[in-house]
Amino acid sequence: MKDFFELNRNLKLRILMTFIGVMTFSTIGSSMTIYYNEYLGAGMTGLLLIISSTISFLVGIWAGHFTDLQGRRRTMILGMIASAFGAALATFANSPVLFNPWLTFIGLVFSSFGFGFFNAGASAMMVDITTPADRKIVFSLNYWTLNVGVAVGSGLSGWLFRDHLFLLLLLVFVSDLINLLIVALLIEETFDPRLHVEHQETNIIKAYIQVSKDKTFMLYLLATLFVTMLFQQMDYFIPVHLSNNFKTSSLFGLEIYGQRMLTIMAILNTCMVVLLLSTVRKSTQHWSNKRGFVFGAGLMGVGFAIVCFGDSMIWEIIGAILNVSGELIFVPFEQSLRADMMDPEQVGVYTGAFTAIQPMAQIICGLLVTLSPLYGHIGMGIILLVVTILAIIPAVSAITRYEKRLTI
Repeated sequence: MKDFFELNRNLKLRILMTFIGVMTFSTIGSSMTIYYNEYLGAGMTGLLLIISSTISFLVGIWAGHFTDLQGRRRTMILGMIASAFGAALATFANSPVLFNPWLTFIGLVFSSFGFGFFNAGASAMMVDITTPADRKIVFSLNYWTLNVGVAVGSGLSGWLFRDHLFLLLLLVFVSDLINLLIVALLIEETFDPRLHVEHQETNIIKAYIQVSKDKTFMLYLLATLFVTMLFQQMDYFIPVHLSNNFKTSSLFGLEIYGQRMLTIMAILNTCMVVLLLSTVRKSTQHWSNKRGFVFGAGLMGVGFAIVCFGDSMIWEIIGAILNVSGELIFVPFEQSLRADMMDPEQVGVYTGAFTAIQPMAQIICGLLVTLSPLYGHIGMGIILLVVTILAIIPAVSAITRYEKRLTI
């Protein structure tokens, strides 16, 4: 907590907003897939998820450019207004007055649009007011807060989603209003576009072409794409694997089948992050960037591969522990490096490029799940090891180029 209270006020408010937003949205987030499947059918649900990922990709690209031209605070305010409107629409569509799943989807699309804009401005702001010396601490605290928020929100979802969706959506709406007030009344602007006019490219296509010419950054972006594919496995292949291949066992007299094993792994992940992130960060703070990235990503990849290879509780737990251990090492290094490599005059556009990575990884992971009957869980484990290598190679090259550039 001492690290938190020593931060710049904007950073403290940003971390507070992370907790409020993530905690409340986690009460509905992943469960909405079940909602769409129940009321709109599996085929339409798949289509809606593709549409949502595509919108997230486009919004991330646009919002990154927008925040460089209009400033961080204005981008965040616009995002929170859109998000609050979307949450209000979804709440109304599940109220005692009306029930309409289609209107719910439209509302959550607006909410996703708003979050994309808010996140672009907020992420760029964090880069503006941090330095290479304190970024590991700041990003670790933000990541820790995010995990606590997900844990609390997911717990509420498990108890309330089925019977009290209206109240959960109302909670999301209220949290958006609170975050909007925080931005409007307390957040200070960290980037005045008027002072950087000569460095700004008003054409969005030309702006991203400029970014694409940064070879060091593009190598790191490629590495991030493969790493993001690893992070996505808990939402994509792992549930399928546990459902199809996990051998039911018992723990203290409680039957453990695939779905419960997934829950145990999720709880283990959250507990390790919440309890150990600060300790691991301090233990690895003197490591080189290459060592932190390679060791962290390597452990994550091996951990997920073991989860895929295994079909019993002991192997799933061993794989999960290795995976989360790698994550604890990896996240502070990865997020700090990401910020360090950005051009200070185009932080928004660089952030937009990173934002676009997640929906791209989601699409690839979806295809891997679709094709998984061809190669099975052993084949998927091998694929994840290859993905890990494909992440490490360009990352090492990018970090080498970046560190060489610093010495010139």
